[in-house]
Amino acid sequence: MKSTVLARLGAWLVVVSLSATASALWAQSYSVVDIGSLPGGNTIAKRINLAGQTVGGSGKMYGVNTRAFIRTGDSLLSLGTLPGGDYSSAFDINLGGAVVGDSNTATTIHAFLWDAATGMQDLGTLPGDTGSRAFGINDSDQVVGYSSGSNGVTAFLWKKNTGMTSLGTLPGGNMSEAFGINNAGFVVGVSSNSSGDRHASLWIPGQDMQDLGTLSGNSNSEAHKINNSGSVVGSSAGSNGTRAFLWNARDGMRDLGTLGGDFSDALDMNNNGEIVGTSTDSRGARAFYWSSNTGMQDLNALIPANLNVVLTSAMGINNAGLIVAVGAVTADISNRLDTDNTHRHAGPIHAFQLVPIH
Repeated sequence: MKSTVLARLGAWLVVVSLSATASALWAQSYSVVDIGSLPGGNTIAKRINLAGQTVGGSGKMYGVNTRAFIRTGDSLLSLGTLPGGDYSSAFDINLGGAVVGDSNTATTIHAFLWDAATGMQDLGTLPGDTGSRAFGINDSDQVVGYSSGSNGVTAFLWKKNTGMTSLGTLPGGNMSEAFGINNAGFVVGVSSNSSGDRHASLWIPGQDMQDLGTLSGNSNSEAHKINNSGSVVGSSAGSNGTRAFLWNARDGMRDLGTLGGDFSDALDMNNNGEIVGTSTDSRGARAFYWSSNTGMQDLNALIPANLNVVLTSAMGINNAGLIVAVGAVTADISNRLDTDNTHRHAGPIHAFQLVPIH
């Protein structure tokens, strides 16, 4: 479905190679394409793979009639729901086009795995639990997320031949959630510890769960993504706000700063070390791009100003440097954006694909 903004944005579309060596490391600007929506007009994209396929959820505002989707080329395909459900959303996609997310049923919410050949598969729960959600998948179709029930919330790893297994918690902890997995099977997420704090955590096959700690002076953190070299991104929080971080085994946790406000959160990272997420400035939430060469940049300063689009969060980046972000069309890009205010500054949430111009 082509919207008014899509027509305006189309003039900026450029054709780029999707080769694994392409990168936005040296890009000064991006072309922008509105990826459209399912009926309802509201779209939140979560991830993009190397083939340029994008996944997320689309429907009406506030999650009404939302369906998980996969976008291939210019077409959005609804993935439907699990039996008895009226909601689904997708959170990650691998190189082969397998998608993970969650869907409700008649009674609960369950994690799913979808592919074009078999459709949507219910991944179930850990023993004794009633609900689950899936957030990450690697190229071997290993899936991570969490399972929940009367005993709390526990991170899981799902494999085709073994099903769902618990990843446990940090010593003394009573909850954990898994958000990302790389092709070596390393898993990142969050777990509580014996003090009751939530800390970014790393699970390596055959090893005990590792506490990645926090930035100096903080008490809580969580890890969102791990790339194939083992670098991790997420956020760390304390009395002075929340900061995006980059962690690796050699240097530990590094503060990535903000765009001027007191909040930033790193949501995705590719194998080239490029990071995207969201941060605040005086106008509210703004999408960011970060690399070791450029530091943190407001993506709104890297797209054509006359599009009347404000990008509030960059959700995913692939190895070719293509980014998926969410935001809104607004009459005044300099004004604080309120995506709930459909009468003045913003309409429904849109999802956009950003293509680096070199």
